[in-house]
Amino acid sequence: MSFSVSRVLSLIVMAVAYLSAWPMHNGCWIVTLGCAPLLLLIWFPRQVDDVSFGTWYRGYQIDSHTPGVLIAFMGWTALLLFAAALFIARYSGK
Repeated sequence: MSFSVSRVLSLIVMAVAYLSAWPMHNGCWIVTLGCAPLLLLIWFPRQVDDVSFGTWYRGYQIDSHTPGVLIAFMGWTALLLFAAALFIARYSGK
């Protein structure tokens, strides 16, 4: 398995999320359950497309491939928003 820049950066963002959630009750579980699906989108976008291609949804079949870049972009957007929300929740003054 090759570690690309995107994969390494996603692990760094996940580590920052773990550090932000450390003092919270069940913070590590929240990060694990929140980040695992997002890391799948970032690390394996072509495989995610292959799984969804050809499936039926509400009477319609998915008959066109989604570009891997778009799937990875959606994963990155959600991962950064998730990490930012944890960061803001920890450091917001009450």
